[in-house]
Amino acid sequence: MYAKGHSGLTLFIMSTIMMFFPYSENGLIIIVLSASLSALPDLDLKWQRQGINIRHRGPTHSILAAIIAGIGFGFLFWYGYKTWIWGGIGFFSGFMGVTSHLIGDAFTHHAFKPLWPFSNREIALHLTRASNKAVNEGLATLGTLAFMLYFLNGTGVLTDLLNIFL
Repeated sequence: MYAKGHSGLTLFIMSTIMMFFPYSENGLIIIVLSASLSALPDLDLKWQRQGINIRHRGPTHSILAAIIAGIGFGFLFWYGYKTWIWGGIGFFSGFMGVTSHLIGDAFTHHAFKPLWPFSNREIALHLTRASNKAVNEGLATLGTLAFMLYFLNGTGVLTDLLNIFL
């Protein structure tokens, strides 16, 4: 899956999760930050181009990488804002950005170990190619719609629109 597909999938996952919580600016930040960080595991491709010997969908595509990203962004936000709320926002966003990337890659043909180092089981559901333009565009659209629904519902605009048309 490409960055556009990963961002869309993350917008969809996070908008859906955040629907279960009261609407807030923090929720918006978590959704947008998670989507922004969703391509983070593919740094391994950049490192390969720079001559670093790392396998694509290796350590950067694991639950350990999600935990490290969560801790790193949690600390960064805690340090910057000096509150535990911001530390939690950073952790959750970093962790979920990477985790949603793993979910997206699981749908492709290229097997990897998402639960490493806790499990060496390889996963590939063989549902689509990472390069499938329709899937990447479709996920981007689905994620955008889910995010818009979250925003419109949370701000009350959706209710107002429904009242006008119903």
